[in-house]
Amino acid sequence: METIEGWAVSAVDDAGFCQTDALAEARRESRRRRLVRLVFVIYWLLIFDGALRKWGLPQFQAPLFFIRVPFTLWLYGLALTQGRWPRTHGLLLTAYVLAVAAAVLIPIQLVAGGYGARYLLVAGYGWMNYFFYIPLAFIVGAQFRRQDVLRLLRHTLWLTLLAAPLVALQFASSPNSVFNMGSGMDATNQFHTLGAALGRIRPTGFFTSALAQALFLATSAIAVLYGWIQFGRREVAGRATLVMATAAALSMLAFSGNRTAMFMVGIVSLTTMITGIATRSRRLVLRTGVWPLALVILLMLLWPLVFPEAYLVFLTRWNGAYAVEVHQFMFGPFGRALYPLYAWIQYMGGPLFGYLLGLGGNAATRLSWVHFPQAAYSWSGYGGWGTESGWGVHLIELGIPLGLAYSAFRVWLTGWILTKAWRGMKRQRDPLPLMLFGFAGVLLLLEQITVQGDVGGYAWLFLGVCLAAAKSATPPRASATVTQ
Repeated sequence: METIEGWAVSAVDDAGFCQTDALAEARRESRRRRLVRLVFVIYWLLIFDGALRKWGLPQFQAPLFFIRVPFTLWLYGLALTQGRWPRTHGLLLTAYVLAVAAAVLIPIQLVAGGYGARYLLVAGYGWMNYFFYIPLAFIVGAQFRRQDVLRLLRHTLWLTLLAAPLVALQFASSPNSVFNMGSGMDATNQFHTLGAALGRIRPTGFFTSALAQALFLATSAIAVLYGWIQFGRREVAGRATLVMATAAALSMLAFSGNRTAMFMVGIVSLTTMITGIATRSRRLVLRTGVWPLALVILLMLLWPLVFPEAYLVFLTRWNGAYAVEVHQFMFGPFGRALYPLYAWIQYMGGPLFGYLLGLGGNAATRLSWVHFPQAAYSWSGYGGWGTESGWGVHLIELGIPLGLAYSAFRVWLTGWILTKAWRGMKRQRDPLPLMLFGFAGVLLLLEQITVQGDVGGYAWLFLGVCLAAAKSATPPRASATVTQ
């Protein structure tokens, strides 16, 4: 009897412990989901802060430029208080050291350059573009699960459906229309869109720049391609949503007049095909090879028939740019695409400690009171003063030692994430980690992540999504349903 009673007591204790563990796990999961929801808020603000500044509240477009900052600080605060701050290793420690060094450098630059107190705004924004969003990538990588990654792709498909009609209107409208310049009443609150050719502009969608729209198109391509590749599982979206999103993405690409959009979508498509071969899975080789080629062929066949004017605009834009670049770069447009990797050499003759952090960013060009050094006005190289060169802007803003260190950090981080994505892809036989790297890794290595706020936002957020996809296992034969 004693033994039986002892068993009974032991069973009650075990049940109590199990219940306590279940409650603790539920609390942990609830906290994790709160962090994930904040990341989704940041993602939607990344998409729509340009629309708010352009059409919603153009008179407040300057403060709205920083609308993602308080939500990111909220995310960081929760991660710290809940013990979910990313573990410090070599990469993060290097980022922290560079951030402190840049903060120490700012007052030295202000005094040496004779800048007024208001230039602290420029320097603070520059520091934020360089360092503020780096922890976001590691938090997303640690806290996102597979269902969160798939939900972000699903949201991207929905956003693609919303953006396509606006892009068509922007292409058909004049450069001075409200669809392109925004609803601001004065010139300081209006936005000027880059021209494509034949009097048409490069549509910006929900954003204020054609470059950000190109990045949106690349993420749409990832969502569409992965949706079709995994269509049998219905993990991303159903057939109707995928068909409509595919048509929307192809139409925006046709109207884009944007070579960067074509380049980024091409990189995503090429990476997708490589993943199938690397997995050595016959099923994936077929799917990752067929779907990108099918969409490219569909675009090439329908573009001149359905959107003949857009097709002519893009051809004119391409031929005009090609005629210039073939004389300026070895390998023409392809040499131009690799320009950021070597252009920094032209800036090695600048000040040892740089001009001023943030002086090469977009904010500096939009502030009428900012005066640039003579080097900016006498620049005779390709593109803008540092902004077209990717790494070159680091030498301008941080000086030679710290600028080279930050460029080396970008290369190191790119290689580290590539390793994670490759291993995750091989382990899971899932193309998604490498598809995401084909987008975010190229941004980190080549693009203007410290110059343009949207580019930096996309780079750090999707690097985190890439890390999350690399660690999330795909059940080989599990059935999944679309969740809203």
